[in-house]
Amino acid sequence: MTKVKLLTVVLCLFQLVNCFSQNTTKLEYQNDNLLNEIGIGLVQQVNGSEKIVLYEDPEFKSIKSKEAKLGKEIIPLLNKVDYNILFFLCVEKNIKFYKIAISNRKYAFIKPSEKYIFYNWNDFLKNQVTSVESKSKNSKSLFDKINGKQIEFKNLQPDDEIEITDIKGDWLCIKNNTLNKKYWLKWKEKNLFLIYFNLLM
Repeated sequence: MTKVKLLTVVLCLFQLVNCFSQNTTKLEYQNDNLLNEIGIGLVQQVNGSEKIVLYEDPEFKSIKSKEAKLGKEIIPLLNKVDYNILFFLCVEKNIKFYKIAISNRKYAFIKPSEKYIFYNWNDFLKNQVTSVESKSKNSKSLFDKINGKQIEFKNLQPDDEIEITDIKGDWLCIKNNTLNKKYWLKWKEKNLFLIYFNLLM
């Protein structure tokens, strides 16, 4: 009888652990496939190891999570905490709150403070991104101008150092400092990102 009870307890614990592990999403460096929208920009958490307090409402009357766990209560767009890269997709902001995407079509509010920096897309792309890579397996994703002639470079690498010199809607004008070349690349379409962002040198 004791063995049966023990076996029952072990099975219950196993199911409980399994249930909790299923609720955690495995995160990559870039997680736009789990968010499926563009938003108005990004909110960076300056110190990735600090706790994240999420609120249900913009008046901060109801706490959603006192210490949101990455991959469980919140999904960052860019995630490399050991390099202090922790960026959340922002869909709305004012001086009182940031409304961020925490998963696909789910949102929460955080309080603006010195712990967070907001970047609109232009600012982020021009001042934070060090290289980009097209998600397209088609090597002909570079153009001489917007919707212009496709061009190819033999030695193009995903980690080439670049500067984004101009942004026009869905298009980026890129100066590739490694190859000393300029070209245009489409970075988004509707609610989808077409590129991977690299912030590391």
